[in-house]
Amino acid sequence: MENELKIKYARDYMKNAHKDDYTGHDVAHVERVYALALHIAHNEGNTNTLIIELAALLHDTVDNKITDEKLAYSKLVSFLKSIELTDEEIKHILHIIQHMSYRGGKNNNIEMSIDGKIVRDADRLDALGAIGIARTFQFAGHFGEPMWTETNMPFESIQMNEIDKYDASAIKHFYEKLLKLKSLMHTSTGRKLAEERHHFMLQFLKQFLHEWNFNNNTNL
Repeated sequence: MENELKIKYARDYMKNAHKDDYTGHDVAHVERVYALALHIAHNEGNTNTLIIELAALLHDTVDNKITDEKLAYSKLVSFLKSIELTDEEIKHILHIIQHMSYRGGKNNNIEMSIDGKIVRDADRLDALGAIGIARTFQFAGHFGEPMWTETNMPFESIQMNEIDKYDASAIKHFYEKLLKLKSLMHTSTGRKLAEERHHFMLQFLKQFLHEWNFNNNTNL
């Protein structure tokens, strides 16, 4: 089977898995990760992109936040065999998918191939910047979490090492995960893109907290 056909079937499989997602792990997210992964691969001089493309397209089809992980893995393995991948290729793709997510920092020390590092960077980039902000609030809303819970707490006073003491919220997620991603990028291309998106998020947080804490004594 030609690689182009394998990728087409993988995209169809992904679209079926994500067609009803409203958590920010939808088809549009996967397509952005796919595009980012190819962009990074090109910039880093990686021309053999089959594993990268398949892992990028399929990475969230087994996400335990949105599906039954055990059942999803069984279905995914069957699918990968059906598109005539070798056992080594399947093993490689599954390793990337299993270890690319943040998971509270637990996956950061897992050794990844350059293909895995590229896909991981691409997925993390989609959690940053304007898109990352939008996805964070979409995810929080879907699971019934508030935007933020604290009052009279300016941007400068929030400490990342103390964030666990606050209730779950969209803003808390920035501090417990998103603001840490810039320093975890593997590739030079990923680091460059992350820098811009990280800066945008900081500006957003400053403005959000300024408006959140607004009262009649605030000088605008």
